Amino acid sequence: MKRLLLLIVTITLTGCVRPGDYPVSANCVWSEVGNQSLDLSKISDRRHLRFDAVTAEDMAIRWADQHFSHRPEYDRQCAQCMETLFEGVAKHHSIDVAVVRQYSQERDAVADAVVILSFAFLYVLAAYILTGRILRQFPPGESGFWIMTLAMAVGVSLVGVLVGSLWSIVFETFRLNSVHLSYRMNRIPFRQHWAVLFVCCFVVFGLVAVMRSRVKLQTQCSALP
Repeated sequence: MKRLLLLIVTITLTGCVRPGDYPVSANCVWSEVGNQSLDLSKISDRRHLRFDAVTAEDMAIRWADQHFSHRPEYDRQCAQCMETLFEGVAKHHSIDVAVVRQYSQERDAVADAVVILSFAFLYVLAAYILTGRILRQFPPGESGFWIMTLAMAVGVSLVGVLVGSLWSIVFETFRLNSVHLSYRMNRIPFRQHWAVLFVCCFVVFGLVAVMRSRVKLQTQCSALP
């Protein structure tokens, strides 16, 4: 468990600066030290552009929050500021603004993998513990065991969807250093594919139950004279 948490923190803090660490420009202008043309055939340059694009989007949202929060013109002003910042990033790196806009919506595959794998580990552990409690109440192979397993699988899977979504939002908030994710929450895989997550949780719970029941049956059979 300690190693898992250490891995999550290490990957999350791999970069020296997070998007939310950048100060908000009062006049919505992109500023960056030095002029650097990017070669998008290089992984490092693609990573740089994605970070700049995500940072520009975050700055526009925070700028709109500061100046137009809860006002009718919020969306329009945020969009205008964002477009200005995207144009600044594009000009700074000598690339097309459409490319910057595209990169702002790309997910960090490593960060998403950390979220999914950490949740999967904890969910399998929870399923293992809960199926063990069912086995203590109902002998494996009896109808009561499978009825209880089915009911628990549905309930635990629903809870898993909620917990997984919450965990991904917390992780995303910390990764971006932004307490207002706004519409960006809809890009999180756990929110986009919640139905798939529910099915996966249901199947995993069932597989864990089957494996534990077989192990217990084999143990009981081997104990017979």
